[in-house]
Amino acid sequence: MTEKNDRILLLHAPKLPLEEQKVAELTADLHDWAHANGLVMRLAADKLSSEVCQTTPLTLLPSPFPKNVFEEAVRIQNLYASLYHTIAYEYDFLIKIHENVVKTDDFTRNMVEILKKVKEQGLKQPITLAIQRSDYMCHKDNFSKEYELKQIEINNIASSMGAHAQRLTDWHRRVLRALEIPENVIEKAIPENKPIPMIAEALFKAWSHFSNPTALVLVVVENVNQNQIDQRHVEYELEKLGVPLTSIVRRNLTQCHTQLSLNESNDLILEGRQVAIVYFRAGYSPDHYPSEKEWEARERMELSTAIKTPWIGLQVANTKKTQQVLSEDGVLERFVGKPREARDIRASFAGMWALENKDEVSQKVIQGAQKHPEAFVLKPQTEGGAALHTGDEMVRMLRELPEEQRGAYILMEKLRPMIIENYLILAKKPVTFAKSVSELGVYGYAFGAQGAPELKTAGHLLRTKPESTEMGGVAAGNAVVDTPFLYEFI
Repeated sequence: MTEKNDRILLLHAPKLPLEEQKVAELTADLHDWAHANGLVMRLAADKLSSEVCQTTPLTLLPSPFPKNVFEEAVRIQNLYASLYHTIAYEYDFLIKIHENVVKTDDFTRNMVEILKKVKEQGLKQPITLAIQRSDYMCHKDNFSKEYELKQIEINNIASSMGAHAQRLTDWHRRVLRALEIPENVIEKAIPENKPIPMIAEALFKAWSHFSNPTALVLVVVENVNQNQIDQRHVEYELEKLGVPLTSIVRRNLTQCHTQLSLNESNDLILEGRQVAIVYFRAGYSPDHYPSEKEWEARERMELSTAIKTPWIGLQVANTKKTQQVLSEDGVLERFVGKPREARDIRASFAGMWALENKDEVSQKVIQGAQKHPEAFVLKPQTEGGAALHTGDEMVRMLRELPEEQRGAYILMEKLRPMIIENYLILAKKPVTFAKSVSELGVYGYAFGAQGAPELKTAGHLLRTKPESTEMGGVAAGNAVVDTPFLYEFI
């Protein structure tokens, strides 16, 4: 067989729609398989308990995704991990670019204040760890009409859904076999997807750095967490690598304030034992810091010898503001020494503009957004489910936002993602066959001292939602977990 004839094309994917009876059979099988394999979430009505769980929102089938776009996302992940590892140590740069943001954004201001204290007192732990997921859309260019990779955001904290995506890949291989798709097609179209072993490996490296078999892995969690099982799979993988079960502990930030202390060597101590690594699965939203106590706990962690993922420099670098400033002429190139690598990263940038910028280009774009709101979205700095602003609401905000509040928002080009069809499965709801759009996330880590990180990329996630849905969010029921069926163009 020639190389040309060996390619996977869109015609090799399952022909849709399927017969209703076949959909019903496969869906019933899926729910059994999901529960047997831990592809589940807690109920929205009972987020405090795992006694009764439901199938994670997901797609019945893998969604078509261009192979060249997917491979580009995987190829540049190490470049992004290295970039943010570098930027995180640039205290003055990070403090400077957030000067306008902190005027009205209390959350970012508190983060920056902790960063300033770390700068003043010195980084107690020179080894840092970024467990990262970079999210993209397969964007259709208006002029060339070709699909290209465009970044939505970077996630340096609580990069989730990896366990679901890993298990869904196994299901999608299984369902393709049930539909009698040839094995050689499945092998080429469904890429390996193992983010959880990679995440656990990164945490294990950090824990092992201390050479202390009694040291703790502290997982910082929300008070209430519907996505508990996704987190637990990481912990169970850590146990397989050799971290004792009794050395993995979970605490929310309020408990951390009460239970954590620093000794004379600035070691972080919990119940008499040293904390080797703080793994934040919470701490990215203002809701996680209901009082000054939680901020005091975060500061205590940052001034300790524990390895934090992320440490405060990485989290301050994780704002929309940093993303926007990097897109400005010449800024990215300050931190990426090789021109080709800088070019490859920059090619994935979507258009982003600061509302407070007074230069002619930014002002023209802002005016253009008011005339053509369908081509833009307005994003706040805050992560963790903050709303996008679009349409008439966005136009009103662009016109009426006071000058001192404009730094808290970023104007972004609205991407035109590829539209596909798939079956969306949500527990206790009818199966939906819908025109949908997908967002691709690629996982990786950077571990080590400033200037010399170890880099690794492994695993991916698709999140798919109906084309008509503005907001995302798997737990919120707006999107579902998915995986790609990679194909090439003729």
